[in-house]
Amino acid sequence: MTSTEPGGYLDGRGNRLAGLGALVSGAGSSGDFLGTRAATAALFAVQGALTGVLDVSPERAAATCELIKRHGGTAIALTADITDADAVRAAVEAFTAAAGRLDVVVNNTGISAGEWDQVFAVDAKGTMLVSEAAHPHLVRSPAASVINVSTVAALRGFGGGAYAASKGAVLSMTTDYAYRWGPDGIRVNCLVPGHLNTPIGNQGGAGAREARRKANLLGTEGDAWDLAWAALFLAGPESRFITGVTLPVDAGTTMATGLAMLGRRTSCSPRATREPTLRPVHTIPVTDHDAHGNKPDR
Repeated sequence: MTSTEPGGYLDGRGNRLAGLGALVSGAGSSGDFLGTRAATAALFAVQGALTGVLDVSPERAAATCELIKRHGGTAIALTADITDADAVRAAVEAFTAAAGRLDVVVNNTGISAGEWDQVFAVDAKGTMLVSEAAHPHLVRSPAASVINVSTVAALRGFGGGAYAASKGAVLSMTTDYAYRWGPDGIRVNCLVPGHLNTPIGNQGGAGAREARRKANLLGTEGDAWDLAWAALFLAGPESRFITGVTLPVDAGTTMATGLAMLGRRTSCSPRATREPTLRPVHTIPVTDHDAHGNKPDR
């Protein structure tokens, strides 16, 4: 079993998002080797959220929903072209009507290749359209959280061109929305994944996996679940006092210079490539705040 197959990650049930409605964009899948979007949707669902799986492909959205249902979660498949404002609004309204509420939005749709306008339309404009369509519903939630997903290519030179620029726009939108929507009680944060072992990131094979391992401070390889767990933290009550934050999920890739990493690679014995330990989802009692982020009287 690869580290990105569900396995123990989805075994058991949790309550950190119990009773909440969560919408994850781009969360379709085509198998058990999951990317960050499908992994996030699945983890949210087994943690108690009614999860909306939004994807441009109805088949891929349905596949993720079936995986979630096999592991005891509840999910709704939604289809929309993320660049079409009317289609996005209709999908958000359909989910809210079915779930009865919308509390958490994960903007993780993106393409890395294509014409400049196309990449910006999906990566940057798509994030804006989903956020704006969700806003009227989020203002009614006592646990509202928007989680955008950018990339380390927006922070460090990587030859990403339009992709890096569009994901840089997502970083700017995060701080702007956090400022504007803070008075509405809506938290807005951004995750910045490093080089992960995902269906897209694994296209370079064993050589790419070894390069990723050497490029970070921990000397190991991350996967889709590392981002999903970070998203769960930002969605849940544990992060109720956090907004406007950019959180790298990259094993320290962005905090060291290239020269420093070169020195580590040449002077230190490399750690063996290992698969991350499967982490079962346990029920985690929320004692200081309930699942909706409300702090009880003491």
